[in-house]
Amino acid sequence: MKVMGVVLVVAGLALVGCTGEPDASIGSASSSATTTTTAPSSTSSVAPSTVTVQSTVTSTVHETVVLDTTPVLSHTGFGAIELGMTREQLVTTGLVGEPVLRMSAQCDMYEFKSGGGAAWIQDGKGLMAIMVKSGARTAEGLPVDISPVDPRLARTYPSGEAGPNGFSVWVNDDVFYFMSGSTSLARRGQACFN
Repeated sequence: MKVMGVVLVVAGLALVGCTGEPDASIGSASSSATTTTTAPSSTSSVAPSTVTVQSTVTSTVHETVVLDTTPVLSHTGFGAIELGMTREQLVTTGLVGEPVLRMSAQCDMYEFKSGGGAAWIQDGKGLMAIMVKSGARTAEGLPVDISPVDPRLARTYPSGEAGPNGFSVWVNDDVFYFMSGSTSLARRGQACFN
């Protein structure tokens, strides 16, 4: 152990040098690495530092959305009132009163509580027709109180037919619209009205 310690001490002295004067490079390296915080002059050889700025841009977009809340007499019904419903289901919607008259030997008419139309229940077949007077539109966007001679009908429903009592068009194999100043949606085979 003593021999190794002496060798290490001798080796350490050899590294420092034998002149007795300190090496000019020892201790001066740390002072040359000092960071300068002043801005470089135009004649300085030091490159300008890069500054990174992080920012958040908040943008507010104002958009006007127009909601069409007009009720729709679709190809299947009018809101909660759907073709094919039973008498009990129709009454349970709360949208109709008691039947006001028997339209034929087979059908009872239930007026909407709002006064804007009626629904027909046919014995043994359920809800066969719905008529809406105004304040609504068809599935294709026409007002339900459209005149049966309005040219928009023929443009919108090219397969439709104008008759002496109104304009009718099949919207699928089993359901048609009948426009006569109000619009009715009826199922094939209804016997409530012509």
